[in-house]
Amino acid sequence: MSQLIFLLLVCHVLPHGCEQDQKRLKMTVLYEVLCVDSVDYLTSLLRVFKKLNGYIDLQLVPYGKASHGGTVCQHGPKECKGNRIQDCALHTDMTQLEKLSYVTCQITNRKLVTKIDTKCIKSSAIKRYITECMGRNGRSRTYQKQSERITNMYEFDQIPAIIYNDEFDESLQDEATDKLKKSICRAIVETGIEEPTYCFKRKH
Repeated sequence: MSQLIFLLLVCHVLPHGCEQDQKRLKMTVLYEVLCVDSVDYLTSLLRVFKKLNGYIDLQLVPYGKASHGGTVCQHGPKECKGNRIQDCALHTDMTQLEKLSYVTCQITNRKLVTKIDTKCIKSSAIKRYITECMGRNGRSRTYQKQSERITNMYEFDQIPAIIYNDEFDESLQDEATDKLKKSICRAIVETGIEEPTYCFKRKH
């Protein structure tokens, strides 16, 4: 009880500090596993995200310009399978940094995109979950339908598409992809969070 009273007093004296502990930038990335631009973006994002992980709630959505629940994909059947594998991995209990690291590892080597048992995942339990998820009675197709629903909420021309706080702005996409760090730092500040020290540094 005394701890609760202490926390209430702290929040009363330092209200902005209490809010900041809870507030994060919600960032959604719509991508495809065989899209070269997606590979380039996610590789760059990983470097920045390692520094800003604590300021962002990251949602990765492997669907892009697919259709029919992920059964038809822009870059063919291999991409459909790769999207499903990643959707399964993204529904495990890995941390968001671990998920982004896995996604980046998997898509930077085209030979790994359609494989489950790779160096990108060390945990045997997670590999087992993905294997079951991709099976006949697994949830991979259900997850792809969920990704389709999320993707269809936004109107975009190019993949990857970057959404901040559930709002997509086509006019900001060039900055979001070409000046990734600047774009994310600006979005963090516009969310009402004090600008991270990392954002002041000129280089990643």
